[in-house]
Amino acid sequence: MPATTLQHLSLHEKKKILLVTLLITTIVAFWLLFSPQGGLTFYSVQKDLAEIEQLNSQLHAENQSLRQEIERLKTDSVYIEKVAREKGLLKRDEMVFVFN
Repeated sequence: MPATTLQHLSLHEKKKILLVTLLITTIVAFWLLFSPQGGLTFYSVQKDLAEIEQLNSQLHAENQSLRQEIERLKTDSVYIEKVAREKGLLKRDEMVFVFN
């Protein structure tokens, strides 16, 4: 039997084949977009990843700043006194006068 080509099919059969092809293509396209592993899920995960990476970068910078402050608090007596005064602490021989 020779292979059937579209030239030997009737117009009705060609329309039927076109309709089936469009239906299958539409189903595959929807599946590719909306399946759990589809394009929309991928886009959402990429967006979440970008937000998490940005947060990670901010936290890394904050950690670095805190490490520097810890090091200053361990080694810099002038900085320690400044921080203590900001917290309201006094030296032993100091007194506070409050004027209203």
